[in-house]
Amino acid sequence: MNDVAAVSAPSAPGPWTKLAIAAGAMAVNAVLYLVPNHLQLVTPHTLWWTRVDAATPFLPATVWIYFSDYVLVSSAFLVSEGWDEVRRFVRAYFVLLAIGAVIHLSWPTVFPRQAFPVPDSGLSARALTALRGVDLATSCLPSMHVAGSYLAAFSLWHRRRALFAAYVLWATAIAASTLTTKQHYLVDVVTGLCLAVVLAAVFFWIPELRGGQRRGWATASSAR
Repeated sequence: MNDVAAVSAPSAPGPWTKLAIAAGAMAVNAVLYLVPNHLQLVTPHTLWWTRVDAATPFLPATVWIYFSDYVLVSSAFLVSEGWDEVRRFVRAYFVLLAIGAVIHLSWPTVFPRQAFPVPDSGLSARALTALRGVDLATSCLPSMHVAGSYLAAFSLWHRRRALFAAYVLWATAIAASTLTTKQHYLVDVVTGLCLAVVLAAVFFWIPELRGGQRRGWATASSAR
């Protein structure tokens, strides 16, 4: 009986399958983010400028930390094991993208980038200029960069503590880079983090804790 169950059970997705899923998700991400970013149905709003925003320096070189978000999310997804974890990860991200698209379309916001001109020379400056050319100053709240980074990091909460802590620190560095590259306000970072916490609880923490309880009950019942 156990042999039959093992044969019929779905195998874990291989690395190429995960890469194909990740590529498809990135394509969907590009559409759901860039369309609201370039299409404003109403006049964008400016947001609250806090003391943290005022005190944070403009550091174009931190654009490389900003770009590492894509590596963080992809690598966290590739660490996932089994179809159950893969499905939870993909569902969480599609819900995140959908929420972000709805907010950015219905209530667009804008950052005053003109107050922070990019230097004329240097590789980092050229990279930041290219980023600003593709990613317009709109679509600020919530920061999808922050929400996506933390959501990916939170998906690893049940892995080794060192790995989980490293990813959370990495996500925090990316969150800080959204301020030092003057892509986002502090309120964008806070709302992005809050959104990631809610979705991580719904898709990762609560289902996995309940699954652990069910496995514990099954083990206890079989031992009687």
